[in-house]
Parts: sequence; structure tokens; C-alpha cells
Amino acid sequence: PDANRLHLEAFQRAFTEVLGLPEGAGIHEVEHHGGTDPLLLLKVLEHHGADTSGFAGRLEAAQTAMCAHVMEGGAFGIEILPGVSPLLKALRARSDVVHGLVTGNLQPIGWRKMEVLGVLEDFPTPRVGGFGSDFCSLDTSNMTADRAELIRIARRRAEEAYGEIGAHIHVGDTPYDLGAAKLAGA
Repeated sequence: PDANRLHLEAFQRAFTEVLGLPEGAGIHEVEHHGGTDPLLLLKVLEHHGADTSGFAGRLEAAQTAMCAHVMEGGAFGIEILPGVSPLLKALRARSDVVHGLVTGNLQPIGWRKMEVLGVLEDFPTPRVGGFGSDFCSLDTSNMTADRAELIRIARRRAEEAYGEIGAHIHVGDTPYDLGAAKLAGA
């Protein structure tokens, strides 16, 4: 019940304070696994039958509210999966590998989660990635396409920071991640 609690509370803050939805509105009302934060905000608005025509103009304020809530602190309710920390340390030790973070989370939330999990320093500096805050197609019918764009953004940032990238591998935990990896050429 506490899984990812702080992030869920951040969504609720955006729904009530910025997007005008009633208390209790949340991503639990829609299929959300593998979605990006911006598309999930929009998907819940659609679920409630809200007018979404001005959503793009309110997206920045909603994202700001979410990030503010997370940065104010509280218990995240997250735990690192077995094997992730040793893998990140092993990747960091290699001179021929650059790894980053691709997540549907907003960038500050994604990196904050890595910090809370104790693995932030296991990412190379400069840190690279693709985040929900980087791109939103405004099309909730195709979550895979947005996630694929985040992979492309992460690759572009890695090449800008570290030079040409050969093979790129994407590891994910939802069907959207797998489809996005294929779509993005990973």
C-alpha cells in the first residue's frame, strides 16, 4: 500500500491544485504501468471527462507541483530491486560503457528516486537520461511511442556528453518498455 507513495501523492497534488480534479483522483483509476508522468496526468483527466483542450498549457504547472511535493520530502515507499546496485557499480567501473536513466518520471523525481535508493553516485557524471518531462505527445492511446522518444533523447544526450555510442541496450519492466526499445532501435 505504501509502494511509491510520495510519487502518488505528487500526482494527487497536481490533480487537485492545478488540474481541478476532486480529492482522491489518481493514477490508480487508469492503467498506468509503463506510462509517462505527463501522459498519466492527461489520461486521468480524460477518465474524469475533464476538458483537456488546455492541458498542454497547464502541464508545466502540474509538473512543477509534482516536483515540489517530492522535493518537500516524505517517505517514498520504494526499494531497489535485487541485483540493480551491483550492476550499476559494475557498469560505472567500465570505461567502455555509459549508462543513464530512462523513465517516465519527471527528471527531478527520477534522479531523486535514485538518490533515495542510494545509487545516484553509481551513474557517471555528467548524468544522462530521458524523462517524462522531456517529451509528451499528448496521445494517451500510444504510450509506447512516448517511451521510445525518451530512449532516443537519452541516446542523443549520451552522445553529446560522451561521443558516439555503438550499441545501446534498454532494460525495462513493462511491455511499454520492451516495445519502446524496439521502436527506438535499442
